[in-house]
Formats: sequence, C-alpha cells, structure tokens
Amino acid sequence: MQIFRVHPNHEISARYLDNRRLSKQVLELYQIIRVCLAEMNVIEGNTRYLHHPIVKHVYNEGHPYIIDTYKMLEAMDKEHQRRGGKRSKNFKEDLKVLEGIILQHETKFNSLPLPPFYVYGDDKLYGNEAYEAYKQLLQLKWKNDTIAPRCSIVR
Repeated sequence: MQIFRVHPNHEISARYLDNRRLSKQVLELYQIIRVCLAEMNVIEGNTRYLHHPIVKHVYNEGHPYIIDTYKMLEAMDKEHQRRGGKRSKNFKEDLKVLEGIILQHETKFNSLPLPPFYVYGDDKLYGNEAYEAYKQLLQLKWKNDTIAPRCSIVR
C-alpha cells in the first residue's frame, strides 16, 4: 500500500502517475480513509490494515488527516476520469457517501495537510525528501514495467 505523492499539490501528484497506478491509488486512498474511520468508530469496517505504515501515518494516533487525504483522493479520481478512466456507478455512490461522512464528522479530523511520508520496504523518509523518493521509485517501477506507462508528465 502506497500514497504516491511527488509534490505537495495533489493535482501535480495525480498527473505524474501512470494510468494503472492512478486508478489503483484512488482505491487505496479510499481504503485507507475507511480504515481510519472504522478505527474511530465513525463507520463499521475492517481495521486490520491499521498497522501498515502508510495507514498509521494518515491515522496519526487518532488525529487523522482525513480531510486532506480525501482531497488527494478527489484529485486522483478527477485525473483518472480526465484520462478516460471509468468508475462504476456503485463506486461513485460509495465516494459520495464517504464525502458525506467526512463532512459530517470533519471536526474529528486533523485539518492540516497530510505531511509527506515515504515508505518502501525498510526505507522511511519524512518531509520534502519523500517527494523526490517517490519520483525515483516511480521511475524505477516504470523502467521495470512490461507495459509502457501512460501519464501526463513529459520527461
């Protein structure tokens, strides 16, 4: 599980991702938010991924960065759809419900932006170094992909 952030601006991070990872990123952000909400007893759900470093980072010891994480999800989904990606009617409805839950409970969440955090294997970086590390990781993944990545970044 990853949050591929290459820039503090979520739209720039979304444009950087290739189509396949962009679509997957929307789903992973959705899952991360739901785990945090379930742990806070805002919704019923599975919390087994709470131990994952990225989920723990978003959860922030009970003061989760849900608002900014949802903004990132929206930016990723908007970019995915801009490129012609499709969403099922059910998932679109799930996102609307999630947005409503977040708005209803927003006073329970940290209003600050999600701090940059990179984790891959045993490597962990905090702060602005995380953005560059994710760029390098994506470049490595693209190099090893069997299908050429399609994204909005001109290299």
